[in-house]
Amino acid sequence: MFSNFKIFSIALVISASAIAQESNKSENPIIETSQDSIKPGKDVGSIVIGPYFPVSFGDNFVNNGMDLKLGARISFKVNAYKGFYIGPYFSFFNGDVNNPELLGNYYSTTNTVVGAIAGYEKHLKNFDVSIGVGVGASRYNNHGFKDTATAVWLNPEVSYRLTTYLGVYFTPELRHDFMNIDTPSELKDTFNGVNYFNLSFGLRINLGTAYRNL
Repeated sequence: MFSNFKIFSIALVISASAIAQESNKSENPIIETSQDSIKPGKDVGSIVIGPYFPVSFGDNFVNNGMDLKLGARISFKVNAYKGFYIGPYFSFFNGDVNNPELLGNYYSTTNTVVGAIAGYEKHLKNFDVSIGVGVGASRYNNHGFKDTATAVWLNPEVSYRLTTYLGVYFTPELRHDFMNIDTPSELKDTFNGVNYFNLSFGLRINLGTAYRNL
């Protein structure tokens, strides 16, 4: 659990640094030359970071046996080619067991996902709209043992630019975890996979000089 907050703290430091850089640029507009404003600039990508609200659904052990708690999410989109992007992704959330008869003798879990994303993004005036897919390693750090899974997800995202390099985003995420749990055949459907419809919103940091001309 400590490592999750350590990663999240590092991400917050990166965000704070980007905010400071944006502030310095705003205070020193003379630094930008007329030649720079004419150039199309380079679209490097963006970083999004914010709280993560997990919502499970369907007949599975998480939806039937846990109360899910707030987590956090961070992703880094790297522009690959004409609006298409790739990049790393990380999320985590906590959960408390409310049905020990189904799940057994443990009390809580922390889920982490480390993976990669790919998708396409379009700039529309002050808005950035994208659709992406992802795949990653999902781990349930339960009280006393661990379960693993392969997570796949789909998420559209809408963000609004407050300034050239800073904005806010909102994204729903439809996710499925393919669990690696050995269970009796009569419980296979319950422990074979987990469905989620997760929500996240927060800060977006735009990277690259191309955003000055949008």
